[in-house]
Parts: sequence; structure tokens; C-alpha cells
Amino acid sequence: MSDVSEALRAEVRAAVGEILRVTLDPSEDDQPLSDRYEHYDSLAVIDSVAVVEQRTGVSIDLVEDDLRVTFASVTSIAGLVSRKRAAASVLESGF
Repeated sequence: MSDVSEALRAEVRAAVGEILRVTLDPSEDDQPLSDRYEHYDSLAVIDSVAVVEQRTGVSIDLVEDDLRVTFASVTSIAGLVSRKRAAASVLESGF
């Protein structure tokens, strides 16, 4: 597992689970979502982006954030959100 907090992984798990209409197992956070859920396709990824943005308060760039990589697993999504929150915190503090 990564150094991303369990609370953030749970938040992401709930968001993606909402799109997939399943309860995601925390023990599978590192596993590729597309390997486990055949309906986790490009449209589901876009829907997941919207829900993750709404629930976490971050803005995700559909191109710059390389969704093929960053939305591959719960852990990778949580890592992206964590990095974006950290960057926003630095910007808000004025360096």
C-alpha cells in the first residue's frame, strides 16, 4: 500500500464504488480496476473523475493527469488526489 491515508483511500473507494455500483474491497486498492470490473471502461473512468472531483474538492485535468495511469486503481487515484491537495496547500500558503 502507499503512504496515502486510509481515510482518503476510503473516500476514493466510495466514489468509484458509486460509479461501479459495487462495494470495493480495501484489500484490492492496489489492483487495477479494469482487471476486476469489465465495466470500468473509459466512460466509467470519466464518470469516476467527476465523482472524485466532487467528493474530494480537487480539479483533475483529463489530459495532463494521464487518466490511464492515475485512474487505474484506488491507490493511484488517492495518490493523485493527495498530490493535488498538497500542491493546493502550498499555493494557498504563498510558498
